[in-house]
Amino acid sequence: MKRMLTAVLALSLVLSLCACGSGTQGETPTYPAGFSGLERLIDDARDEGRLTVCGDGDEAYMTALCQKFETLFGISVTFRPTAKAENARGDVWLGGSDTCRALAAAGKLLAYPAENAGHLTNAAFGDGDGYWYGVAADAVVFAVNADVLRRMGISAPKDWADLTDPVYRELLWVPDYRTTEIGQLVAQGAAVQLGREGGIDFLTELDTSVQFYTAADDTFVRCLPTGECVIAVGWLHDGLSALQGDSADALRVIVPASGTFGAVNASAILADAGHPNAARLWQEFVLSAAGADVAAECEDYRLPTVDEAALVQSTGVALAPSLLTSPDAAESIEDADTLIDDLMQSLTDSGVDVEDTDRWDVA
Repeated sequence: MKRMLTAVLALSLVLSLCACGSGTQGETPTYPAGFSGLERLIDDARDEGRLTVCGDGDEAYMTALCQKFETLFGISVTFRPTAKAENARGDVWLGGSDTCRALAAAGKLLAYPAENAGHLTNAAFGDGDGYWYGVAADAVVFAVNADVLRRMGISAPKDWADLTDPVYRELLWVPDYRTTEIGQLVAQGAAVQLGREGGIDFLTELDTSVQFYTAADDTFVRCLPTGECVIAVGWLHDGLSALQGDSADALRVIVPASGTFGAVNASAILADAGHPNAARLWQEFVLSAAGADVAAECEDYRLPTVDEAALVQSTGVALAPSLLTSPDAAESIEDADTLIDDLMQSLTDSGVDVEDTDRWDVA
């Protein structure tokens, strides 16, 4: 009798662990509201039982995203880090939208008109034929302490040209052009928009507005809330990170009106997907609040493209895809390999001491 009771208890434990969704054994599983009407797809995906996700993004975020999907739907997910999309062997690709466009053009993606695509903050974040959907975006932006500017009687800059206005004299923090990713992107972006020489001239003139050239892209994050930094040029994700603190109401993130360098992370179904229904469900998942909120939970503050995402709701930041230029555009700059050296020489010729450690490479 004792052995029989033990066996029954063990069987009950196994069955309880196999239960999926938020339902219990014998009940219909329940899912977040974003999946209402997708019950048939969920059943078909669960019948397939597996999904392989390939991608070249942050592994901590990608792993958490896969775990969330697995927990919600009871489908076993394998994450396969893949440096090159053309080598991807799986069901789904998660990576840059430019890569997704290339894969679609080569016939390597499967189109799927996702129901949750209606929750994109801008329809242009998705491919018109359903081959891929953007899930998060990042860009070079301005971050400002609006409270300090208001006390000074100064309005926030709206575009790159505004930054040279004398009212912003020594208020701006820019990452060092020589040693940081943002600094190099700012120099390249100016050259793309204004031409090589025009860009150098603009940044040389901009120097009068710069208080510090920082050693890292994210130096401003800890200094913006205190007012030590008033205006910064940096990544959108770093600006949104600063907005998570107690001083969030005082801070703003501004996307330059004429455009900026940026990138969109996107999800697509691979043409040879062995689990197509699970892959379709994945597309619905990454376009839902349940999927979009995973990034912020991992302290990844790239802006979700989903209108119901908590980060979108709490910050109100909007980003139009039409304002984003791929960093690959820098390849069109004439003599791009000497752009930074020539910029530093122009600054030196104008009387700027680019070796002044009190102003340059500030940590």
